[in-house]
Amino acid sequence: MTRIPALIASVLLLGPNAGAQERFQPVAKDAIVFSYKIHYLEAGRGEPVILLHGSGGEGARWMPQIEALSKEFRVIAPDHIGFGESDKPTTTYHSGVFAGFIVGFMKTIGVPRAIFIGQSLGAAVALDLAVHRPDLVQRLVLVDGGGFRSPTDPPRSAPDWHARQIANAGTLEESREYLEKLYYDHKFVTDPLVEHNLILRLRSGYTAESAQWAAERGLGGVTEAQVRGIAAPTLLVWGANDPLSSLATADKLNAAIKGSRKVVFDKAGHYPFLEHADKFNSLVLEFLKTPS
Repeated sequence: MTRIPALIASVLLLGPNAGAQERFQPVAKDAIVFSYKIHYLEAGRGEPVILLHGSGGEGARWMPQIEALSKEFRVIAPDHIGFGESDKPTTTYHSGVFAGFIVGFMKTIGVPRAIFIGQSLGAAVALDLAVHRPDLVQRLVLVDGGGFRSPTDPPRSAPDWHARQIANAGTLEESREYLEKLYYDHKFVTDPLVEHNLILRLRSGYTAESAQWAAERGLGGVTEAQVRGIAAPTLLVWGANDPLSSLATADKLNAAIKGSRKVVFDKAGHYPFLEHADKFNSLVLEFLKTPS
């Protein structure tokens, strides 16, 4: 077991005031799932909360939430298989693959049931778990991600190749352009963050391309009928200015998941949990403490 070096921790907080919080460092651990390493961070005690990051990210992206939630919960933030410091086997990646590794990960570390908080790709994985393994899901927080297939969905348009290239970020310039697209407040887009994002993207280039290939062919994902069957208490949190996951997606999920609550953060992009960390943490803690 190791701890994250203070300098790296301050970068991974992804905020302009990271230096003031860098003293907080969760414990870094590894687990073996299907013979592959899953790297994760852990802090706190109590009911388990599993944080699922988005595409190209890592568990450490949730650092402000790990710090806030670990005061009352056992917080676990894995790097998805194929991302971060986890192993990167050659396979076709989609939400079902990521979810399958999370199921195995929970078994390995001895967590029979958990609260799931997922953002972007992580929200899709959490949604997959809520549909296919509801026995593992106590509560659900979906942040700027998720969604479902519908027979009325329009045909897929041709890929935006420039958007795909900056998302995969092969240069510092592409990394900066991508982050400035996803953050409403560009003060969060610091030079260290741009470089760290590029490093993460380069390390997980195959995984990202594979996931895009799978999505274009309809692999993974869940249907509207399946989502309507979700019984876990659900909170939806969205950035009003997110260019990747529209508010229409949040509205569809809110309508489909019975009893779900939707909260939209103004002046926030794809990462409302980072741009408004204190507000997000307070909202989530309130939700987790509300009797179901």
